[in-house]
Amino acid sequence: MLPEERRLSILNAAKEMFAINGYHDTSISDIIKRADIARGTFYLYFKDKREIFDALFDQLLQKINESLMRVTIAPDQKPPLDQIAENLHRIFQLAMNDPELARILFRHAPGLDSITDQKIEGFYNKIASLVEGALVLGEKMNIVKKGDFKLISIFITGGVKEIMDRITRPENHMPQIDKIIKELIDFNLQGLASGTADIVQTQE
Repeated sequence: MLPEERRLSILNAAKEMFAINGYHDTSISDIIKRADIARGTFYLYFKDKREIFDALFDQLLQKINESLMRVTIAPDQKPPLDQIAENLHRIFQLAMNDPELARILFRHAPGLDSITDQKIEGFYNKIASLVEGALVLGEKMNIVKKGDFKLISIFITGGVKEIMDRITRPENHMPQIDKIIKELIDFNLQGLASGTADIVQTQE
């Protein structure tokens, strides 16, 4: 087996074990047993468990960041909300294509240490920024009503977090991705009110 193939097989074995047991409950022994290699072979590629976890974590973040496209207004571009929907579709599809890797990001990485938490926060901030920018453009095009777009972008990002967790579970019973995205955007922009009904009364 070529060195790069061997390294990939170790990464895949670690990914499976981290997704099943979590970071703290996975040992190097678990990884080398799943990869069917000698302990010495492991240390030829990684110095410790944390290095292999970071490699997997950064791998997923890179894939997701590469899939996120800035929302723009141009004659050849779709409306802003459609561009956001396409961004969300790419993120969710990546998670569903590799649920074990996604579970590492959304279940096991948070709280590991301050550096990892900063990476995760940066990822979610990027999503919120893209959503906020799309809403601002949508208002300029008169397809989105005026609102607190920063707050709405946080609501949508929170929904993305929960959906990512649920669609990567082994017992996933969530609807199709397109339906999830439609409901996510519709709810955050329109709420549950029927027609023009004013459900919430604010006090002066």
